[in-house]
Order: sequence, then structure tokens, then C-alpha cells
Amino acid sequence: MPVEDLIRYFNTADASGDSTLYVAGDRVEAWHGGLHLGSLFQPIADLRSERVLGHRASLTVRRTDGTGLPPEAPFDACESGPAIVHLDRLCRTLHALNFLAQRQRTGGYLQVAIHPRHLLAVSNQHGLVYEAILKRCGLGPADIVLDIDADVTELGSHGAHALASYRQRGYRLALHGPEQALALPAVLALAPDVLRFAAADPSAFAAVRRAGTQVEITGIDDGEALRNALASEADLGTGLLFGEPSSVCRPTHTGARNPYNSPSSYGARP
Repeated sequence: MPVEDLIRYFNTADASGDSTLYVAGDRVEAWHGGLHLGSLFQPIADLRSERVLGHRASLTVRRTDGTGLPPEAPFDACESGPAIVHLDRLCRTLHALNFLAQRQRTGGYLQVAIHPRHLLAVSNQHGLVYEAILKRCGLGPADIVLDIDADVTELGSHGAHALASYRQRGYRLALHGPEQALALPAVLALAPDVLRFAAADPSAFAAVRRAGTQVEITGIDDGEALRNALASEADLGTGLLFGEPSSVCRPTHTGARNPYNSPSSYGARP
């Protein structure tokens, strides 16, 4: 289904009346609460093969005068559970449409964040509505990694139930690695597919790998950070070395081609 037809479908199906998806050049943007919302995508690379395997989506927010706001701004303005659920789904739909618009040259998976207030506001059947949205876009749960942007151990039994529901529908899950080593067993008990860490920690990573979970390190901005990540046997990475967030997804490659296009301090080929 063409993107324009998808936009018309989603706008018709949106019963809240305060949000609109619209075409902006060769991309899609959203209007919500007096703000323009857009998508950025940061490459996620396999550290050993240096191939781009997927992209992590993030939100851009600006006022009508062009002034930029932090991604949290529209969420902070939501005063109820239904409002946060609506906005969170709107943002993930926006990212899916912008990802879909580039599928002719970009493969891999899409990693999208779920707001922790969304998890708590939905009582059951987590992921059902978004699955229906993805199918309209020609995507499915297998194409998505849901990034739970919270300390999941603080969400209690309801959070664990939500994660189990997502997993049952075929989504993969990325959780934030705990800052305290003592909290690691509780996080691994939730069976994430990926744990995201801000720095290399070989001792923690060994336990993560034994649990069958992949390690993703953020902030790999130079060759030294990449060497440390490889030495710690991390699996995945994001950072300026592989590409900063952009409206354009990086191509995914097979074979020996390098996934990023500029020379790096680690000796990457252009």
C-alpha cells in the first residue's frame, strides 16, 4: 500500500482528533499537540562483521516556528494513560512509515522505544494494536525490536506481563543494562534479546552471553571505543563511528562491504 494511502488510513482510524500524519517531502511527519514530530534513525552495527543490521529510531520535535524541543516534551504534556498510549503508538507508527519509505535500499530491523507509562497504562494484549499497524505497513513483529526505555525491574509484575505479551507476539526486546551488577539476574530473568550498555563491562557481558542475550553498546564514537567493545566481546554497537542519527537510513550490506562510508580512526574503509 502506498505511503499516502497508509497515512489516510491511519488518520481516519485515529479517533482522538488531535494528531495528524502528513507527507513532508519524501518522509512522513506528525502533528500532535501543536508540535511537529519527525523520525531519525541511527545505525546498529554488528561489531565483528562491521555490517549495519538495523536502525534505532528516535523522535524529533519542533514548534511551528522551527524551535527544537527534546524528544520527551510531548510525552511530558500527556496527563492521562490513554493520552500517553495514543502518542506512543503515533510515534512508533511514524517511525515505521519512515522506515518503510526506505525499504528499497535498507533492510534489517527497526528498533523503537516504548514509553514506560505506556506499559503501565495498557492492561493486557500488549503489542496487538501495533502489530495490526505494522501489517498495514508491510512489516511484522519479526522486523521490530522494542526498546523498553525504563528500569524494567521497577515496573513490577505488570511490566513482566507486558514483556511476555510482546514476546509471545514475536517482537524482540531490548532492555537497558542495569548500572548495578546485583540487578543483572533480575533483568536477565525477563529474557531480553538485547541488553544495552553505555560502556564495556567484560564481567557483566559474560553473564549476559551465557543467558543467550546479545550485548549492545552505545556511544561507540571512535576507534578506541570500538576496540574496547570488541575486547569485551560485545555483539552490537551504535555511535558516531557507524553514523549519527539521520532521517536517512544507512544501507545494509552483505559480504565484505563496509556499512559506513567515512574513514575512521579504527581503519574503516570508505
